[in-house]
Amino acid sequence: MAKAHQLAQAHFQTAVAEAALGEVELARGRLDAVTALRGYDLLAMARTAAAFVDSLTLVTGNEWVTGKPLAKAMEQTESLDERVPPERALTLRLMSAWSSKDPASFDALFTAAAGDPGAADHVRDLFVFALEWARDKAASASNPQSLVHAVCTALKEHGPSMWPWKRPPE
Repeated sequence: MAKAHQLAQAHFQTAVAEAALGEVELARGRLDAVTALRGYDLLAMARTAAAFVDSLTLVTGNEWVTGKPLAKAMEQTESLDERVPPERALTLRLMSAWSSKDPASFDALFTAAAGDPGAADHVRDLFVFALEWARDKAASASNPQSLVHAVCTALKEHGPSMWPWKRPPE
């Protein structure tokens, strides 16, 4: 009886908990429910993933795509596309836009990737990246419950919450 966006939110929360406990492959399997969404629902879940990762780190703006503070980034000669796989390059660009408080750029980048039938791995990688952060944060002594709380907070602020969660009348 649950709607697709409701299942996706529950699966993403569970995936974060599983990743925090080291069950990354099991967690990745849950991402199918998230990446099956379309339109606003998928974009809202992407915003949720970006907000979740952003809440776990102090890295901001250009540091995501260069790996260095802005002053040192100007000296870098190797491009992002040469250093990482294409799907991770998109994810880092998305995180750069999100952490720079540039939601219009984030939305445009993500929507373009989501609209490309050949870019399914690119779209999925943002969610995989969030799971990797959850695993790494939990490994450094973070409580898995605090990570689930962080993803719930991100869902409340950015997720597809305009639809009711109440059961339809029978």
